[in-house]
Amino acid sequence: MTVKTASVQGSLLAVIALATTTAQIFAQDSEPRTADLYSPRLIAEMRQLHDAALASDYAYSQLTHLCNNIGPRLSGSPQAQHAVQYVAGEMRRLGLDVRLEKVIVPHWVRGAETAELVEFAGQAPGTTQRIVLTALGGSVATAPEGLTAEVAVVDSFDHLASMGRGKIEGKIVLFNTRFDKQMTAQGYGLDAYGQAVVYRGTGANAAARLGAVASLVRSVGGLITACLTLAPSGTPATRRRFLPPLWQPKMRT
Repeated sequence: MTVKTASVQGSLLAVIALATTTAQIFAQDSEPRTADLYSPRLIAEMRQLHDAALASDYAYSQLTHLCNNIGPRLSGSPQAQHAVQYVAGEMRRLGLDVRLEKVIVPHWVRGAETAELVEFAGQAPGTTQRIVLTALGGSVATAPEGLTAEVAVVDSFDHLASMGRGKIEGKIVLFNTRFDKQMTAQGYGLDAYGQAVVYRGTGANAAARLGAVASLVRSVGGLITACLTLAPSGTPATRRRFLPPLWQPKMRT
């Protein structure tokens, strides 16, 4: 498989971080000390906010605007900065006192990602098979000529560990874990997502510790796409949306 991923640039952009808080409702029958901790007026106001939020589509409309209109908002990107300004404006429009503070963050620029199967069962002579994928944010690039390696398919971290370094070193690890659509249909979509997304968050580290040169993660959702993680030679670790602890070496993602 030959893979080319986006490069990481060392430039830094100043972006603004905003934090919002949500009100919680405290029921006196389930938490007897509520009346002692909060005044009746405050509890009534929190209940009013809670009921208003459930009856309104405001939060969904704002989320829709952020996702569909502003788009992806990686740290340091123009979209992230625009989102900050937009949210601040909305909060001011609601009568809140908003102050923005500058912070310095790593800024990752997406390049072009391509991948293809170059050797597989039933392959017609002189052909390859294209793979649809995207590099995870923060990934470093392959060399200009790309990366070619055998693929080791696993369905869990336990499966990966059972294979050991001897069967993983020098290979591309594919975490072929299926998204549980049945769990989602029963109303547990977030749980299904959590079970699948863990491989996107820490799979590269686990593969790199056994000597893998890259990792692929099956799409965390219904579509069969892949997310790519690459390890530079001799430097096993990862750097993606879910950053590893600082003591770990860096790995391409």
